[in-house]
Amino acid sequence: SVSESEHRHRAEDWGLANPTMTARLELVGVDEVLEIRIFDTKEESGPVAICPVRCGKGSPAIDTVVDPVVDSSRYFVLRCEDERRRHAYVGVGFREREVAYDFKATIFDFGRSVGRQQTAIEAVKRREEAVDDEPQVDLALKGPIKITLGSAPRPAKESTSDRAATQLAPPKLAPPPGNRPPQAAAADQSSAVPDDDDDDDDFGDFESAAPP
Repeated sequence: SVSESEHRHRAEDWGLANPTMTARLELVGVDEVLEIRIFDTKEESGPVAICPVRCGKGSPAIDTVVDPVVDSSRYFVLRCEDERRRHAYVGVGFREREVAYDFKATIFDFGRSVGRQQTAIEAVKRREEAVDDEPQVDLALKGPIKITLGSAPRPAKESTSDRAATQLAPPKLAPPPGNRPPQAAAADQSSAVPDDDDDDDDFGDFESAAPP
């Protein structure tokens, strides 16, 4: 049997001592596609090749478009396309391992970002469909409706100062006996004094009953 690694690309087979060109790469996001644009550093024209990395739903795996070689972490095989969707494979490599890592991480970060955006859009669609499936509630008013604007005047509220004055007012006590009105005292005195006419009658009876 043939191992899987034997079907994949190896950088040592490329003749690294004599590269075809020294290029500059640009990564540009266009909707759900990340374009890896390859520019020749000796020319000022447009890109000599473009590798489109499609990240939408149903797109091929990123590793099938940007395929890392089996014998190095600094080299990749890009699946490039032209305007008529014809494709060709181009091998690229980086001198520094950190730059190669950033290159790969940027591609996968873009793919995850597109996936999160698609998940959010699908969630919104599901909520909208759920709302459309709910039964409609008739909120129309039935029959003649009488609406009265305004309200009856409310009684004036007792202010806090009025309530405090009422609560703190001293109770009203009856006056003491010594402070009764003059008219009442005079009436008592007149009722206590005996009638002069009655005393005279009694005295007369006493005289008539005395012996001669």
